[in-house]
Amino acid sequence: MKFSYTLFLILFLFTNNIKSQNIKYVRNLLDTLCAEGMHGRGYVNKGDSIAASFIANELVKLKLDKFNNSYLQNYSFSANSFPSDMLLKIDDTKFKPGVDFLVLPFSQGINGKYNIEYLNPQIIKSKRKFKNFWKKDFSNSIIIIDTLGSNGINKEYISFFLKYNPHNIKAIIEIYDRNLVFTPSQIVKKYTHIRLRRTNFNKKAKEIEINITNEFFSEYKTQNVVGYIKGQTDSFFVYTAHYDHIGRMGKDTYFPGAHDNASGTAMLLDIARHFKSLKKKPKHSIVFIFFSGEEIGLLGSRFFTENPFFDLNKINFLLNMDLVGSGEDGIQIVNSTVFKTEYNIMKKINDNKKYLKQLKLRGAAANSDHYFFYRKGVKCFFIYTLGSYKHYHNIYDKAETLPLNEYDNLFRLLVDFYNKF
Repeated sequence: MKFSYTLFLILFLFTNNIKSQNIKYVRNLLDTLCAEGMHGRGYVNKGDSIAASFIANELVKLKLDKFNNSYLQNYSFSANSFPSDMLLKIDDTKFKPGVDFLVLPFSQGINGKYNIEYLNPQIIKSKRKFKNFWKKDFSNSIIIIDTLGSNGINKEYISFFLKYNPHNIKAIIEIYDRNLVFTPSQIVKKYTHIRLRRTNFNKKAKEIEINITNEFFSEYKTQNVVGYIKGQTDSFFVYTAHYDHIGRMGKDTYFPGAHDNASGTAMLLDIARHFKSLKKKPKHSIVFIFFSGEEIGLLGSRFFTENPFFDLNKINFLLNMDLVGSGEDGIQIVNSTVFKTEYNIMKKINDNKKYLKQLKLRGAAANSDHYFFYRKGVKCFFIYTLGSYKHYHNIYDKAETLPLNEYDNLFRLLVDFYNKF
């Protein structure tokens, strides 16, 4: 009896020690990937390339195999960025980028002091006032537009104006009541568009001082990172995640991107570490692909599927992880209604081992890096966690506040799923 209890205690402590070591490893990865020196893993200061070098170095430590002479797959795309000074001052109030305002990603730079033309709800609701407003000379003015309380009047024109700036105004400042969310752009328009939180905005303000610098790259050089563990057969099981994020907005503000998608990147490295630690060679070769260019339009995964390192027809299944830092409400599985057999395999594992609260069904969607593999006929799921953590494309998505409350259970589910193939 004493022997059995002792053996149980040793196994219990060993199992929990493995768990704590995994979480510690993942936390260290998150801290590094979300650090200021990564510059938000975007295009300012080559943040994505710094992150790619870090990931490749981890693959070296894990002794993963390469398909070519390097873990990197180089390619390029166009991108707009905001690398340096970013000043927005209305009368005597300075506003902070990321907290008080965001510059829309397609914006060009602007520098100077300008008069304010205020397009308020009272003007929008009056047909006469609205028509007269556009007769003014805006050559040395910035329009601040506030639609709150306009009851949807002239909504179609306002939307057209915000999107296309038909009056060739140098800058538009939109008073914004929703979350400030930033996504990078491949183009630059001939004006600046800013979303400004209503907080602290003075409707009687007279003057704006603004200094925003953009830098456009027509051929921004970036890279995917790819490594694998050779299996017993020539078939492949693939784990993917994007490591890029949305970078900086000015020299003092960056977007850490913990949930999106340092979490998926860390999970891939952790899964790679797990399989590499096993003494037995896996049945199928296990490929780990870390994509750049996801945030700007799934460009890394598109490039890889058009220039694959191996025959995509030999992939048994692909799991793409994006936004996997929570999970107390379970996971959402994109393509689960398409590949029902594989979904049922995963659900049976979860039902038997009680890993997660639910595996929620969802159909096909072009919302992450699985998509272009799916278009090529590869069976795949895109998995993201469900829970109370909501920070997305903002400056508050930080490593230290990411809960990872179901990380270990999701990790085990994804490993067990591989073992069914």
